[in-house]
Amino acid sequence: MTHTRINQWLNSFGLSEFLRQHLLAVMHDLPTPVREDLMHDPQFRLADYEPGHGVTVHVPMGALRAGWPSRSVVLKRTLRHRPEAFVRYVIAHELAHAHLRNTGRWPGEDPEHAADALAADWGYPRPA
Repeated sequence: MTHTRINQWLNSFGLSEFLRQHLLAVMHDLPTPVREDLMHDPQFRLADYEPGHGVTVHVPMGALRAGWPSRSVVLKRTLRHRPEAFVRYVIAHELAHAHLRNTGRWPGEDPEHAADALAADWGYPRPA
């Protein structure tokens, strides 16, 4: 059931098939409260793009709500040229940023360290 729900949710973003399949795997592995936080946020956005000369990237944003910033994750399609472990680490890392709303887990924590730590906790450590 969870796989089907995640699949339907991901389909609403119009992502490349390559990234959608990796997002499906990572989303499935997230702790339920984290997955539900992202999937039930109507302002959360996912997008991908192919970088190149003259390419302009439009980052999708949800409507701003008082006290809560909109959350967006944008992935490069060039991840298709990278090893699976790296692709899934990047996805988990970016979803961690979204879950943490680009802050640390506690005041003063570096958001990059926090995102790496959460990704590792979720089974996606930074590859060597």
